[in-house]
Amino acid sequence: MTRDGSPGGLPIEGVHGASARAGMRTGDRLLAVAGAPAVDVLDLEYAAADGCFDVEVERGGRRLTLAVRCAPGESHGVELAGGLGSGPRVCRNACRFCFVEQLPPGLRAGLYVKDDDYRLSFLEGNFVTLSNMGDSDLERVERLRLSPLYVSLHAWDDDRRVALMGPAARPTRARLERLAAAGIRSHVQVVLCPDWNDGAVLEETIIRLAGLEGVRDVGVVPVSLARGGELRRVTPGDAEAAVTRIEALQSHLRRERGRAFVHAADELYLLCATLPPPADAELQYENGIGICAAFLDDAARCARRREARRPPLALLSGELAAPVVRRACELLGDASPFVVGNTLFGPHVTVTGLLGGRDVIAALRRAPLETGEWLAIPRAFLPRHGEVTLDDVTVDELRRACAGRLVVAGSLADALEMSAGAS
Repeated sequence: MTRDGSPGGLPIEGVHGASARAGMRTGDRLLAVAGAPAVDVLDLEYAAADGCFDVEVERGGRRLTLAVRCAPGESHGVELAGGLGSGPRVCRNACRFCFVEQLPPGLRAGLYVKDDDYRLSFLEGNFVTLSNMGDSDLERVERLRLSPLYVSLHAWDDDRRVALMGPAARPTRARLERLAAAGIRSHVQVVLCPDWNDGAVLEETIIRLAGLEGVRDVGVVPVSLARGGELRRVTPGDAEAAVTRIEALQSHLRRERGRAFVHAADELYLLCATLPPPADAELQYENGIGICAAFLDDAARCARRREARRPPLALLSGELAAPVVRRACELLGDASPFVVGNTLFGPHVTVTGLLGGRDVIAALRRAPLETGEWLAIPRAFLPRHGEVTLDDVTVDELRRACAGRLVVAGSLADALEMSAGAS
């Protein structure tokens, strides 16, 4: 019990594998890991790396000590409430470009949570600003070797960063430098905002970050604005200028570091009507870097081993990526793009991952699939850990709109295989 009479420890919502073999049960409360009070799931992750550790749990008023033995590479198998064992830390910044602030009303409550949690950065690759971390948090990152982290910096210059993000972001660069000096690796994101952090400011940011040994790479992505405000949208001219500057720095840094280090997001290339190149930054893939080139490579491989009998496929796409999807369809020969506009966020938001399910269903009503044709949607279209779209449309609803001919796949090859197997 805690001082206020509430149950102590972290509630356990599921056990499997190593924790189940140790005798842990759903409903237990985790009190300690390896002799130290349990704070969150990171304590388990750190202890499991050694393979063997003890836990203390509370069960029915009794305190039990259990020995957990993990096989090499095996997870601890404990599912804590909310995944972390506590709610996510929320953002303290006042970013002028915050996309959560631009969300329309009526979406699921979880989408409006502005998490800024270093634990989710380590565990799931979420970008964080480090602005809500104190010395004890930084010490914990260093002690537990939570590496790599994914960090949103936006500008090396403190005043420029504060102008974009608010005063809480002033210590971000100093904290990044401290973690780099401690050997913590990071992947950095810069959201490009014309007239605020582009041009010479962007160049300084990239060059100074390249001087930090712990920073592995930098991804530059264009600001996404669903509606107007103090910022303006990235124009084709802005995108072309940014790509030109980034590619010049790539060449310079490749000679110094042996790799490109900085990468323009695919979206910047598409904004200036250019097919994005391949990228040697696989850990920036979820940041929209290298996706288009990988998709076209996948299409070329599928075209070379084309099966004699497979149904025609319609590939879901937002408006921005339509040229890439059309090129993939040309390679495949038996596929066509299914391009959908965005009414959920408005016409200025054109990426596939931010389409609403209702927009897809409306498009299917206007232009139904051809006889025998299947619709393929990428897993990125569905929020992580869910089977519903951003606007709460379920996969079953989408499947009914396609008369059952729907595949949800992580790759083009998977989509082709799944549709062929189901037809």
